[in-house]
Amino acid sequence: MTDAPPLPPSASSIGISRILSPAPAYRLFSFGSNSLGQLGICHVEDAHIPTEVFPPFSSSPSNINLTTGGNHTFIFSQDCNIAYSTGDNTLGQCSVASPISPSNDDSTSQSITTKFTLILPPSPSAQWEAISAGWQFSIFVSSDNTVYACGNGPRGELGLGLSISTARSLTRIPSFPPPDATITQIVSSVEHSLALLSNGCVYGWGNGRKGQLGALGNGEKYVWEPAELQLDFPEGYKVEGIAAGREFSAFISSEGEIHVFGSDKWGVIKSKPSARIPEWKTFAAGWGAIYILTTDGKVLAWGRGTHGQLPPENLPPLEKLAVGSEHAIGIGSDGKLYAWGWGEHGNCGDLSKEQGEVVRWKHEVAIGELVEGSYQVDGIAAGCATSWVWVKESRT
Repeated sequence: MTDAPPLPPSASSIGISRILSPAPAYRLFSFGSNSLGQLGICHVEDAHIPTEVFPPFSSSPSNINLTTGGNHTFIFSQDCNIAYSTGDNTLGQCSVASPISPSNDDSTSQSITTKFTLILPPSPSAQWEAISAGWQFSIFVSSDNTVYACGNGPRGELGLGLSISTARSLTRIPSFPPPDATITQIVSSVEHSLALLSNGCVYGWGNGRKGQLGALGNGEKYVWEPAELQLDFPEGYKVEGIAAGREFSAFISSEGEIHVFGSDKWGVIKSKPSARIPEWKTFAAGWGAIYILTTDGKVLAWGRGTHGQLPPENLPPLEKLAVGSEHAIGIGSDGKLYAWGWGEHGNCGDLSKEQGEVVRWKHEVAIGELVEGSYQVDGIAAGCATSWVWVKESRT
């Protein structure tokens, strides 16, 4: 879901988005699905227009990152050693959360937060380098080259070893990465994760029953701890970018050669470009589609388009792209925010009853009550029916 250069950090469908160098007058807005507080706006109602979030940072850091999971969200900055979470923590996927009741019915009480809550790094000398998140799990990469997991992973999503499916607090993944390498990119989708290492190897774990983790031996379906993937790449192929869909994994080289493994239900394998795309800028995946933003602002996409997920024909050139589960948003070269795809929860902005919940056309999204011309859209992120936009106010 996102516009993110290689790590640190990475991009994915339910993954991480870098929001570059906000000015001192930065403001953060979120919109979309919010039934478990994942928008961080202090309630549990969906937001159909961008709603201001008050970031937890006491100053204006640069290199802000947003990571989205199924119903939980993280924000952190590499300028400091602290991360924050909001949303569903029923199974520990937020690592830290305070229990509240999302309604007056006590039977629905869950451990959630509706605003960002502190997550400390593993040691005072370390800081968080990257975070990725799936449906009910989260993966943390620390600057001391250690990796941690939390949440629920009945199909190996935690990477903590055979049959370890729950970690309600941050738990270190043993012996990963190997001592001669560091993690340069990490992405997670619904039930699996991919990590690209500095030595060029790709590791993965979680659900591999559709082939998204390459060839598995002995009829195995799940990978319970990080393992180097056995992928049928051409000789000399070097992975530069990684992306994870719901049941597939995608890879691109610096020359723009693309390979996809896993389920081809939506044509992500048979419909992939046969020619290289050396001018690629952003490489990302939703649950059923793959997207490339080129250096000249074009969006190339293939896969599932049943609910408008593929870009509309009249989309203007984009500066940045963020990909969610079944929708996408972009910053146009004209400075405007655009959205398309499945917007049933408001994640594509406010839609009229006549428009319905599917956006198949160029849809411009206004930012809260900000007056046009008074701000600049600086960064974006997208998750599971959620959208995020970072703006800096214009100086007068």
